[in-house]
Amino acid sequence: MSDAKYSLVVAMLLAGGLVGALSASYVSDRFGRRLSLFGTAVLMGLGSVIMTFATTASMLMAGRFISGLGVGIVTVVVPPYIAECVPKSSRGFFGALTQLSIVIGILVAQVVGMAWSTLAAWRSILAIGIVLAIAQLLLLPFCVDSPRHLASIPGGLNSAKASLLRLRGPPIELVEAEVNEWRSEGRADDDDQQHVATAQPERQKVNALRFLTSPQYRRPLGIILLVQLTQQFSGINAVIFYSTSIMSAVFPQSSDRITVYISIVNLIMTGVSAYLMDRAGRRTLFLVSAASMAAMSLLLGWSIEAAGQDKVSAAAIIGFVAAFAIGLGPIPFLILPELVDTPAVSSAGSVGLASNMVSNFVVSAGFLGLRDIIGQGGVFYLFGCILIIMFALAWWILPETKGRSADEVIRSNWALYPPQHYQPVRSLGATSPEP
Repeated sequence: MSDAKYSLVVAMLLAGGLVGALSASYVSDRFGRRLSLFGTAVLMGLGSVIMTFATTASMLMAGRFISGLGVGIVTVVVPPYIAECVPKSSRGFFGALTQLSIVIGILVAQVVGMAWSTLAAWRSILAIGIVLAIAQLLLLPFCVDSPRHLASIPGGLNSAKASLLRLRGPPIELVEAEVNEWRSEGRADDDDQQHVATAQPERQKVNALRFLTSPQYRRPLGIILLVQLTQQFSGINAVIFYSTSIMSAVFPQSSDRITVYISIVNLIMTGVSAYLMDRAGRRTLFLVSAASMAAMSLLLGWSIEAAGQDKVSAAAIIGFVAAFAIGLGPIPFLILPELVDTPAVSSAGSVGLASNMVSNFVVSAGFLGLRDIIGQGGVFYLFGCILIIMFALAWWILPETKGRSADEVIRSNWALYPPQHYQPVRSLGATSPEP
């Protein structure tokens, strides 16, 4: 296989992911979160089957494109699905588990790849995708659909209560109180005449075009683009690209396991992030992450240009990856459903993932050419400067969403912190009339 054809095979997953991301808002709102995940399991399983038994490069391309469709949709659907199912006080922890699962998957894939990357066994690596898709299809029937999503569709209030009861368990009074709180938040939005309730049946879904063009969503759109672009323009993929060559000079006996060691660091720090997410908060972790990565990027640029600083480069890479894992890794998708109301969350996810994939492509396609122009060290100086700029923008506009519902964040006009005079909406209790 030629280099050009190989590059095309690799790119097909990104192409499928972009199409999947752009269609995810319609799929998620039309069929619901859980049913959408059934569809993604079928897509990823079918793509894995085609790749496992592929006899031509075209079959590999088709398999990767189909798998990419599933990846794009599942990446949009899962963060709001989790956020809509878990209690507000634990949303950060469970949201960070999504990133932790991704990191575990990367680590397992690297270990399996080291063992099975041979002419005799390479198809077995691809067959793992079939096993995972079957497992997802078998386990999803035990999951509930998003109660918050059910409450936002016509006639879905009773289904939402039944779903929430399965998640929270008895007594039913607590379930009623939580549902009534959603309705209270919705009524407060109506009274403010700024945003409409997430739990009102008559609400229409917000498509991606409306989300991009409506003044109502201009502020959250800017925040979503900021966190997504910061993740990719931080240079994380470039650092991983250089990690093997730099770390091999420091640890020559372990050169074939460098990427695994980097992934272990990523895994440990992502676990730390999950612990801190509901304690330190999203805004704090994002700012600490961006500032630390900027410092490590500048240090890496200097150490690459200086002679005999391989150990400093290795330390900078480890520090960079660790800083990424506590903030810029999990937060861009975790915070997304905390910024917009339920009818708009799928479209916001589609826009967010699409911008993430496009910026990923720009960095990947332009990195080598930029390195040839300004040098290896210069590239990381540039990434460091970008991170400093993004840090300043985030300091200015990124709200703290810890312990706040999306409705509370919206009604505060995306204030950095809850206003001191602001009182969260109280449940209407059992006296609240049924709609």
